Amino acid sequence: MDTSFVKRIEEPDRLQLQQQQESAREAVRERLRDYDMTDVPDYVIRKLTYTYYHDWKTDDPRFMFLLEDPGIPGEHVIMEVADYVDLAPGYDPYDAVQIDRRFGARWLAKRGYTDFTSEFLEACVDNGLIELEEPWWQYLLSGGFFDDFYMADVIKYRGANASAGDINTSFYSSLSEELEYLEPDLIFAFGKRAWTTLMEKFDIDSLGDGPVSDSILDVHGHVYEASGIVETHVLPLGHMSGNCRGSQIPKAEYHRGIEDGLRKFVIS
Repeated sequence: MDTSFVKRIEEPDRLQLQQQQESAREAVRERLRDYDMTDVPDYVIRKLTYTYYHDWKTDDPRFMFLLEDPGIPGEHVIMEVADYVDLAPGYDPYDAVQIDRRFGARWLAKRGYTDFTSEFLEACVDNGLIELEEPWWQYLLSGGFFDDFYMADVIKYRGANASAGDINTSFYSSLSEELEYLEPDLIFAFGKRAWTTLMEKFDIDSLGDGPVSDSILDVHGHVYEASGIVETHVLPLGHMSGNCRGSQIPKAEYHRGIEDGLRKFVIS
């Protein structure tokens, strides 16, 4: 990965991606208006349509942390728009990566997610995927998390109700290249869209008794071998937000799925 890859996300040349980006711009503008922020520079609006967290100069991740999409900007982003303003027009995308990393870490550390993040990292430590020589929150906020996990989105732009065609375009325009670059040992696929995208693009075989189903509730915590663009493993999990974890999957069961899935991956 490099600056040119990020620039292709920021300035897409395919019509379908341009339409996704324009939809994201309007979603961002609407959220900013909620905070009476109506004079935000255009280059900041453009930057807020996507996120990218990987520092190609320093990071060497083995695992992919795959999410469905970046979501609408939350308060932690809105309150720090000034950091993007300080980039100034014509900024180096590498500088924006450093801001995104901080925002991404703070998102995982915010109230409502800390129990997920701490337990997820603890399970990764217990199964030998990562090492922690500091408290989990320090590892996260210092950037150590991104040296182990390449955080990516299936859909690169915010707020889009993506069609199957949108997902297909996004996959072959960006995610497939990220997968080939990373060659991850394991992909954590959070949420239905992340899982079903991989199901459709890879040959998937259960590593054990897990069903091959498009229901994230059925496959949560099971491990699958995936072959295609790269040879890897996939651990599908319900999204860590309250819409899934706690409401559709009890929190204790959710965490048990992480632990069971990682144990199966390690002994495979």
